[in-house]
Amino acid sequence: MLKLDTYDLAAYVKSQRNGPLLAILDEVRDFVFIKDEVGRFLFSNRSHLAQLGRKESEVLGKTDFDLFPAHLAEAFYSAETHLFESQVPVIRLQHSVDSTGRKFYSTAIKFIIVDKRDNALGLVGTVHRILDGDSVDLEQSKANILSILRHQPGVTPSQLKAFEATLPALFAAKH
Repeated sequence: MLKLDTYDLAAYVKSQRNGPLLAILDEVRDFVFIKDEVGRFLFSNRSHLAQLGRKESEVLGKTDFDLFPAHLAEAFYSAETHLFESQVPVIRLQHSVDSTGRKFYSTAIKFIIVDKRDNALGLVGTVHRILDGDSVDLEQSKANILSILRHQPGVTPSQLKAFEATLPALFAAKH
């Protein structure tokens, strides 16, 4: 959970647009995005925009239903609705497809953004792309994501255990 001293996430993100934090997030290789409480994109870094094959003006203010096939948008919406209800971070290892149709694996973490009174304002998502066919990157990503999750506030031991339990099947299918 990320707590901000604001009651308007959209205005806050807009005020940070030329600031150092969003500039740094714009340069990272992983996909990073911020959405408001109804799922509209407020920020999408360059990597995420490239993955989507879209310009910032085509993404900001849109929802997953505007950008993805219905089955993917529904899955994202369901996970994010659960995030807002439970305030427990979303952790997934998933198959993905980029804007050119190339398949790859990715690890995703989404956590809630709240105001000083713990009212939900939106969410932050990070997606780490794992190169398809690269077992070394898969193993490194597995170790990295588990390390991050162990230190992520709000991740419960049972959630971590459930996530770890899904990894062997995926890695076995990969090799």
